[in-house]
Parts: sequence; C-alpha cells; structure tokens
Amino acid sequence: MLFDRCGYAGATLGEIAGAAGVTKGALYFHFASKEELARAVLEQAEGTLRDACSTLRTTSSPLQALIDSGYWLVDALGSDAVIRAAFRLGREGGAWLGEAAPVAAAMGAQVTGAPVAGTQGFHGVWAGVVQDLLSGARRAGELHDRPGGVGPETLVVTAACGLEVVFSEGCSREERARRVGALWEWLLPCLVPPGASGTYRTRPLTSVPA
Repeated sequence: MLFDRCGYAGATLGEIAGAAGVTKGALYFHFASKEELARAVLEQAEGTLRDACSTLRTTSSPLQALIDSGYWLVDALGSDAVIRAAFRLGREGGAWLGEAAPVAAAMGAQVTGAPVAGTQGFHGVWAGVVQDLLSGARRAGELHDRPGGVGPETLVVTAACGLEVVFSEGCSREERARRVGALWEWLLPCLVPPGASGTYRTRPLTSVPA
C-alpha cells in the first residue's frame, strides 16, 4: 500500500491506480479524491481494530482484553499494511484529517475517562479504545482504588500509543511479543491491587482475532 510506504503527500492517485492495477479513471469512479481514498483507509483500519478488540472483550475481562489488544496491535503492525498506513496518515496529519474525539468501545460501554486531547485520525481511535477498556476495568473493580487523578489512564494510554512508534520500523514477531510482555509486567503492579498481577496473562494468546 502506497500510503504505508510513501505517506499521504508522497503517493499520487496515478501511482495508487498503477499499484492497484486499475486505470486512474476507474479509481476516480470509486474515490473522487486522494482525501476520500485516505479516509476510506482510515475507516477500514478502524473497523478492523474495533472488530478485533470487541472479540477480545467478549472472551475476557476489560483489563485482559486491553493486554491482548496490545499484542494484536503489534502483530497487525507487522502484517497489515492498512493498519500501518492508517497510523502513518495520522502522523502526517493535515487539514483533511481533523481532530479525533475519544471513541466509545465497540462493546457499547461509555468512555468515562478524561478526553484524549490532540490525537488525530487513527491514533485517536486507538487511544480511545485503550482508554475505554481501561475505564471498563476500573468499573469492574480490576484497578487499584487510588483517589482522584487520571495518572493510570494517562500512563497506559501513552504507553499503548507508543507501541506504534516503537514497532513501526519493524522487528521480529518474537521480539515484539517479548517487549510487550515486559511492558505489562511493569505496568500491572501499578494498576491492580497488591497480589493481583498473577490473575492476568501477560503472554500473547496462541491465536488472536484476524
């Protein structure tokens, strides 16, 4: 996908049509502009992310689903050009992109944490899903009951969004899994009540939603 390799500014509609094996006219039949095509990429990536996280949530607690969503993301960054392109489009920004509001999770729960301000495009979608799962974990009593503040939410959302930066340039699947596991081994004791860390699996699932 040219948006993944070249970014929004670097990919022309002619090059995109050539890579897709269609004429420029045929491409214009489906997408009136490069902006419309980029938005379609973002929408497809969002649907993939939401479907995966929704499936994970239906089979585990909110906090376990959040851990597994991190593994899903770094796997997708290695294998899914649409997900990579969506993140790159978000990094490049542009007036066409707009600012993303925090999103409610596909499970139907309301976001109860503080807004994820200043995030654009797919970064805002991912940050919103992370925050929503974390808010669900708080409502479910999975988190340490500390009075006031949004420290845990800020820490986890920032760390989760940083996964894309760390792994965007590529490393082996085994190394990605090792690093994500190490991240959660450090984060969990800060988030859950004393002694509860062992309740959660910090290793990847043997199979994750495609």
